[in-house]
Amino acid sequence: MSVIKAAKCEIEIQEQTVPDAGARYSVVLSYEPEGLESKEIISIVLTDTLPYIKQSNEKR
Repeated sequence: MSVIKAAKCEIEIQEQTVPDAGARYSVVLSYEPEGLESKEIISIVLTDTLPYIKQSNEKR
């Protein structure tokens, strides 16, 4: 696993509507590197189960 420092981060969950799709949902994790205007895809995950997003906030 790599650790990436990013200017922006995006999680896209897409429901696949094509009848013979590989899975029902596609989850794409991408980011914009610091100092650059580009979008880099880190990973794509396919699943038949509805994904959920968990957000944790550390309190100090």
